[in-house]
Amino acid sequence: MIQAPTINTQAAQTNLTAIAACMDEMAIQMIESADVLRTSAITSVIGNSIAVTVSGMKDRAHQIQGMTAEFRLSGDMAAFDAACQLAGWHPDPQALENLHGAH
Repeated sequence: MIQAPTINTQAAQTNLTAIAACMDEMAIQMIESADVLRTSAITSVIGNSIAVTVSGMKDRAHQIQGMTAEFRLSGDMAAFDAACQLAGWHPDPQALENLHGAH
């Protein structure tokens, strides 16, 4: 997998609203995925650790929500990088360019 370079400069010239919305969506998707996993048939398999996985996913989603609030105040792209890392998303350069140019 190609991993984009870390973005850690102030996001003065980017669309902060679009980036914050992306971060919000990462958290929402993680919570929804955790709920799907929690209610899936695999939870009936003895010896699995689905409950732990679901709990971890929801914890990371809540951390992303906190990072999003921080990002809205500071515009510091390090919060976006950290949110992507928590979500397990490694955007390629084209995805980042599209996000930065979003209106």
